[in-house]
Amino acid sequence: IDTVGTDAINFGTEAAAKTITIGNDASTKVDINALAIELDSAAAMTLSSVGALDIDTVGTAAIDIGTQAAAKTITIGNDASTKVDVNALIVELDSAGTIITNSTTTTALTSGTTFDISSGGILSIDTVGTDAINFGTEAAAKTITIGNDASTKVDINALAIELDSA
Repeated sequence: IDTVGTDAINFGTEAAAKTITIGNDASTKVDINALAIELDSAAAMTLSSVGALDIDTVGTAAIDIGTQAAAKTITIGNDASTKVDVNALIVELDSAGTIITNSTTTTALTSGTTFDISSGGILSIDTVGTDAINFGTEAAAKTITIGNDASTKVDINALAIELDSA
């Protein structure tokens, strides 16, 4: 189906509820080519695949998900997903509010070089219950620094304080 010149080709444009089907479950491929492709839905939109589902751009053009200025939840993965893998030269999490990480098992943050934790307010490191808090416990020679020459106070409170030196 084609037209002569630049006239549009319209399918299902009558203002009536209908299903428009292109292809068949047994079709090898449905190929859509154009300078721009726009998919709009007044209700939910689902992209589904029995195999891998790849979303990408050619070259360095951005891939934007959920960038409209509207309050919404953006979900990636599912509680039953094996893994959500994020790879990049830089991974940036920005929030106008709180950033929450939850894990039902071990959570590990590892850096190949310097690792900084900084806070504009109080920085609290704690455990729930009576589990220990360990700093510098790897069996390797290292300097552990608490405070700074300009610190006004280093406050240590406990029922017992033990300082060991080899």
